[in-house]
Amino acid sequence: MTTKVQPQDRTVTVNNGMKLHYLDWGNQGAPNVLLLHGLRGHAHSWDDVSQALCQDFHVLALDQRGRGDSDWAGDGDYSGAAYLADLVGFCDTLSLDSFILVGHSMGGRNSLAFAGRHSHRLQKLVIVDLGPTADPKGGQRITQEMIDVPEEFDDFEAVVRHMAGGNRFASDSVLRRRLKYATRQLANGKIGWRYDLAIREQRRNGTAPPAEDLWPLLPSIGCPTLIVRGAETDLLPREVADRMVETIPTAEVVEVSRAGHMVFEDNPEEFIQAVKNWLAA
Repeated sequence: MTTKVQPQDRTVTVNNGMKLHYLDWGNQGAPNVLLLHGLRGHAHSWDDVSQALCQDFHVLALDQRGRGDSDWAGDGDYSGAAYLADLVGFCDTLSLDSFILVGHSMGGRNSLAFAGRHSHRLQKLVIVDLGPTADPKGGQRITQEMIDVPEEFDDFEAVVRHMAGGNRFASDSVLRRRLKYATRQLANGKIGWRYDLAIREQRRNGTAPPAEDLWPLLPSIGCPTLIVRGAETDLLPREVADRMVETIPTAEVVEVSRAGHMVFEDNPEEFIQAVKNWLAA
């Protein structure tokens, strides 16, 4: 039986004092893999994936600004440019000049933005259920969920009950892990969200920064690229994934069954196998 690896909590400071927390899964000297979570995610979102990859790779899972144990943006800047600057600063600080980048949803957008400008630093790129163009239905669902979710709950079980209704495929253990690291105990003893609520407020009042048009960047991505799509996703249309394959010089797409937008949480076994097979090819 393979012994489970326990990651090390680490922090680096980039860009005007922004402190970014990440999980280091060890195996120094192996090829580096950097994992970027989505809009409401965190570094621990990837735990199943990290555990599966860390035998062969040096896995780093980043808490992007405003999430997990990373700093919140004091000026409320959660623009694509700010995430990209953080990512470049993180890679520069850790001297990541030849690595594999994996990004889901918002992390996928940030990964595409990085790859389109710094492709020479990447060995390979994995984009999970995200394209330059999204299905409006999925985007509206995510926005509405953020608008409607309560700010606090009486206890952790109340959080689980509330969030379970919107998760068709994720197992109870995966959902509980996600919510464990997405919540915190408040001063009043109740349970609240761990991410910067300014992110949600921008969704509520329509002030979220406009998304960059990523299509012009795609032809500049020179590294092998895998696009992973959940077969039941409401965010990445198949035609968009196919257009990405046509636009990125060396790209292919794979679908994971029994999975929506949260592909690697909905069906971790199939997702991990697809990614491991592609990385080994």
